[in-house]
Amino acid sequence: MKPQTIIWIFASILTIVSCEKEAGDGGNSSIKGKIKREVRIVLDNPSTTIQTFPAADEDVYIIYGNNVSPDDRVQTNYNGEYEFLYLRPGKYKVYAFSKDTNAVSVPWDEDHMTVLREVEITDSKQQVSAADMTIYDTN
Repeated sequence: MKPQTIIWIFASILTIVSCEKEAGDGGNSSIKGKIKREVRIVLDNPSTTIQTFPAADEDVYIIYGNNVSPDDRVQTNYNGEYEFLYLRPGKYKVYAFSKDTNAVSVPWDEDHMTVLREVEITDSKQQVSAADMTIYDTN
């Protein structure tokens, strides 16, 4: 076999192997979920809950793989549902922000307690449901 043929075969195999794509957009899978809003009289006391209802028009963020910053954002519909479309297999973090329910909240950042779900898509054309998330608010 000629050396040029061996190099061409090796380069072809290397190109095919290196085409494996990481988590992110460009696929045929999706992640969907639902967010509920729980209204409390006292944020850090669950026994003071007044009502729970779908969280409409809330921002939901997604991080692809090991990225640090959010890669996409959608809003929930009137029923608190959201969906990220056209994803490839991989690991994802889906999150929203809530008012802080800790007894010692930081006054300048009381609206930024993160509610996070980690999700993995293992196959193309897969629809993954993330566990429901609850965000908190006061009356």
